[in-house]
Amino acid sequence: MHIAIVYDSIFGNTAQIAKAIASQLEAANTVQLLNVADARSADFAGIDLLIVGSPTRGFRPTPTAAEFVEGLPANIGAGKRGIAFDTRMSLDDIHPAPLRWVVDAGGYAADRIDTMLKHKGFEVSGTPAGFMVRGTEGPLKDGEIERAKSWAAAQVA
Repeated sequence: MHIAIVYDSIFGNTAQIAKAIASQLEAANTVQLLNVADARSADFAGIDLLIVGSPTRGFRPTPTAAEFVEGLPANIGAGKRGIAFDTRMSLDDIHPAPLRWVVDAGGYAADRIDTMLKHKGFEVSGTPAGFMVRGTEGPLKDGEIERAKSWAAAQVA
């Protein structure tokens, strides 16, 4: 399977998750790991699976990640799978409680990326993944690298 993983990262947490996903998948697949800046000139015609990740910023992916997906040609995803992931704070770590409700209601980057991939014709299956960081800048919570690898393995099983 030919897999492209495209990510944006501000504090390095999403990059770590993307690299963990790539390391899990590269043994049995052809994997292309690209930062969104490098992905703009990449050719995605021959891929079977596109994985897109971004940190959650104001309930959304970064503008750069959103522009990447929105800039993909119409129906590029026909006959291909698409999967989204993000990095985010755990609801349990958000204080005060009313802010927790706002974040839960507002959503996360992966949900929006998932919708954008569907609009580009990708078959999106499963639930977008969210990987937890401590605070607004990270680092990743313990066990998230391993969880990313397990998640990635389940996506191609």
